[in-house]
Amino acid sequence: MNRRLTPGVESETDLHDLIAGIQSGNTSEYVAQHWLANGTIANIQYYRYDGILAALSDLEAGKIGLVVKLFPVISWLVKDRPRLEVAMQVPTHEKLGIAFARKNAGLCSAINAVLENLRDNGEFNRLQAQWFPSAAKA
Repeated sequence: MNRRLTPGVESETDLHDLIAGIQSGNTSEYVAQHWLANGTIANIQYYRYDGILAALSDLEAGKIGLVVKLFPVISWLVKDRPRLEVAMQVPTHEKLGIAFARKNAGLCSAINAVLENLRDNGEFNRLQAQWFPSAAKA
C-alpha cells in the first residue's frame, strides 16, 4: 500500500475503491479476480510477469491502489521503498519451497540440515524478524 495515498486501508473491506495491480499469470491473479467479482476492489491492472517493478512504481505514483503478491516477495520488494508497506496478509494456503534438480539429493540434504540448524539455534527467527518483520509478528 502507499500509506500516503491510502492511509486508512487495514482490511479487505477498505479496498472497494482501489485498483489492484497484479502480474499476469501469477497466483495473485486468483485473489484479485475473486475480489473483483465480489466488489471488494474497483478493478484490476495487469502487468507482464516481469513487470512487478513497474507495478510498484505505479503504486508509488498513485496510478493503482495496491499490489497483490506473495507475502515474502512483496515484503522484500518494498523494503527499500519508504512510501510503500505491506498493509495486510491474505490467507491463500500457498506453500513456498526451494527446488533442486532431482539428481542433486546431496544439495537438498545439505540445505535441509542448514535450515534445521538455523531453526534450532534461533538464527532463523532473527533473520525472519530482520527481513520480514510482519511475518515475525504473525
